[in-house]
Amino acid sequence: MLCPFCGAEFSDARGTCARCGADPSLSPTRAGRSPGFDPLAELGLRPGESFAQRYTIVDEVGSGGMGRVYKAVDQKLGTAVALKLIPPEQLARPSSLERFRRELVLARQVTHSNVCRVHDLGEVDDLHYLSMEYVDGQNLRDWVQAVGRLSPQQTVSVGRQICAGLTAIHRQDIVHRDLKPTNIMLDRSGRVVVMDFGLAYHPREDQVTARGEVLGTLAYLAPEQARGQPPERASDIYSLGLILFEMLTGRRAPGDGLSLPLALRDRSETCPAPSRFASEVPPSLDRLVLRCLAREPGKRFGSVEEVDRALTQVEASSRPPGELLLSGRTAKLGALVALLVVGAILLVVERPSEPGDLALMRFGYRGPGQYSYLRDLIPILLSRELRDTPDLALVPFETSRSFGGEENARSVAGQLGVGRVLRGEISIEEGRLRTALRLFDAAGERAVWSSSFDSRMADVVETAGEMAREIRGALGTRAGPAARGPSAAGFEIYLEGKRALEGWDVERNHARAAEAFSRAIEADGRFAEAHAGLALALWKQYEETHQPHLVARALAAAERAQSLAPSLPEAHLALGAVQLGQGRSAEAASAFEKALQLAPADDAICRHIASAYVALGRNEEAEAFYQKAIDLRPGFWENYNFKGASCLRTGKLEQAKALFRRVLELRPESDTGYNNLAAAHLLGGEFMEAEPLLRAALRIQPTPQVHNNLGFVYYATANYRSAADEFRAAIAAGLDHAMPWEGLGDAYRQMGRRTEAGEAYAKAIELAGARLAVNPKDSEARALMAMSLAGAGRCQDAAREASRAAEEAPGSPTIHYYAAVAFTVCGNREAGVRHARGAIEAGGKVDVRTNPDLKILLDDPSIREQLR
Repeated sequence: MLCPFCGAEFSDARGTCARCGADPSLSPTRAGRSPGFDPLAELGLRPGESFAQRYTIVDEVGSGGMGRVYKAVDQKLGTAVALKLIPPEQLARPSSLERFRRELVLARQVTHSNVCRVHDLGEVDDLHYLSMEYVDGQNLRDWVQAVGRLSPQQTVSVGRQICAGLTAIHRQDIVHRDLKPTNIMLDRSGRVVVMDFGLAYHPREDQVTARGEVLGTLAYLAPEQARGQPPERASDIYSLGLILFEMLTGRRAPGDGLSLPLALRDRSETCPAPSRFASEVPPSLDRLVLRCLAREPGKRFGSVEEVDRALTQVEASSRPPGELLLSGRTAKLGALVALLVVGAILLVVERPSEPGDLALMRFGYRGPGQYSYLRDLIPILLSRELRDTPDLALVPFETSRSFGGEENARSVAGQLGVGRVLRGEISIEEGRLRTALRLFDAAGERAVWSSSFDSRMADVVETAGEMAREIRGALGTRAGPAARGPSAAGFEIYLEGKRALEGWDVERNHARAAEAFSRAIEADGRFAEAHAGLALALWKQYEETHQPHLVARALAAAERAQSLAPSLPEAHLALGAVQLGQGRSAEAASAFEKALQLAPADDAICRHIASAYVALGRNEEAEAFYQKAIDLRPGFWENYNFKGASCLRTGKLEQAKALFRRVLELRPESDTGYNNLAAAHLLGGEFMEAEPLLRAALRIQPTPQVHNNLGFVYYATANYRSAADEFRAAIAAGLDHAMPWEGLGDAYRQMGRRTEAGEAYAKAIELAGARLAVNPKDSEARALMAMSLAGAGRCQDAAREASRAAEEAPGSPTIHYYAAVAFTVCGNREAGVRHARGAIEAGGKVDVRTNPDLKILLDDPSIREQLR
């Protein structure tokens, strides 16, 4: 059943609702509502009361020109619905009721997940109402206003779902005619839903619109609608263009703040490109939006399907930043924490950054997609040129890169603790590279210096040197000793390796990083940074695969980097990482100290040192170095995030929560803090606290990982239908991993849908097998396979894989937990108890206590004692 007060699923009619605390057997007042609580008083409706002898009112959720909308529980269907009510005084015009009826007729013709379903039309005491699908979420306007503007990736994701809904509408020869952000909802899973057919147009159904009558919201009308012409599909495409512009820029087109809609302005006035207000918008997305906004319908896209294909191409050409996710302690949390942890090392920090320090932000870029790497390459080249400048402490680009070129310079200066910020804009025009630089002081209100550069593409290294000379002049500093630089081609290949090593805009891949660094060395054998990068990449490969020959190669690469450039901090960092992994702690400490002496203001080095200790399980040392990074740059959110992740690993949940709350204070528009604070609650078994945090993360940045995490929450709380929805959403969003498929199989199995469960388990087994083919020692993949085999009824195979995984990783709570599930599902209680105890001893208490498959073991005396 559903709670009549908040609409949440409610399994026990004798208890209280887990979400709102209400007792469904009591009246609203007795359930804790104050006697004066009456949001529906104007219509005589109160929360908890019945309407039309079928619906139980929950709350008012919105209002508009055609009526008021309430959340209610349909007692007949047992689901939450939305009721749109029109009071009698609003039906004075005959056309109003006719539009109301037509909304039902037209909406029922469209069946699509991205279009709101309308159920029924009714009347109670002269009060007409529509019942429709209830979408639990927020409208697009509220979301954009809350975050300022959406990223290009978010805009494409939302835009494609709008296109899917519009396509279904247009295929029924219907024009929506009132497409706007308030008529687009985003539910708590990230699904986009097109709402409100009250003004929809169908050439055979529209008998209530007078000739020349203008309907729709003025700000989102197409020019032909504003002239009173009949709307057409291209009119919805124009409205879609306005919505895309607003998502990207946070302002209505054309962005000048004037109230006169674009459609009513002079024909000669064109809309500026969104990138004028948000530099991260790629040229392809600029062109797409402006084509939607062509004044003449014939110059727009020919169909919504064409818009969707164009959005798909934009999506393919600009993948979102990669993530490294914390796996291990909690089963199904393998895809949980968006940590951005890098794979290296370092040591003590001497001083905080001073007001004279400089940060280089990631540059903006406009041009062909194949050259977008320049937004990272040029700042890296500038960092290399400037790092040896006397009296100038430069924030490492690895730190400042997390701030996009569009961010407020004053905010960046405050977070990084610097006195000046350099921003750049790159464009490629007619084969020429044009770069505009602007230097801001800590006030950040206007540039204190600017300059522009025009060069051939092949001269990027030389141009960076020229830029560095002018920057030094603007800063009043002199040049340091000249450093030999590699060729432009070598540096481009090096950047490819750096991106793969750190997970910059691509999925982290250490083998690919090593291959790129090797090619950079082939192009220039004396490229010290490439040798250092190769050493780190090879060492991370060794940690993954345990192939002995990689150790010698990594050590040789690090020593070569050090011999080529004794003053290069990265060379000593790489050498220390390999030495620490070999157990040569004293030598590693010496290398780390040298790296910090060469780069005393580099908090990234402290994070790298910490991660090296993490890899060895030396968590106290790791947390100490993360704290050094915080001390060095106390306004930078990512340092708190790294230390919070370290605390999660060691079970210091309250300390981790405090650190992640600090992340949210410093970076409230980022999904990372919400994800990781949710992880801390999940590790403590606090599912109700975790769910809204994950929902917040999903609204900011819809990712497959968050969907997977929500699936875990719902599975642990026995809400199997919602769990299946979230696991499917994670898979549809591109999480190509065994975990969501295994979770989906579990959810289907618990619902009794054996055929679908078998199909999901088969896919999980296939993906886990692929991981094992690459790394036969991947015990987590093997244990995941064991759970999937058990769910599929292949118990002999499951027992074999679970036992082998536990032998390979005897101290892992995750592996023991997976093994306990596999054996218990197959009916082997003795083995299930044994591995459940192993999981609890290793720290997996929450998993054992909350997993539905293991409830049968909780009456075992030994487990009860351990849990107590």
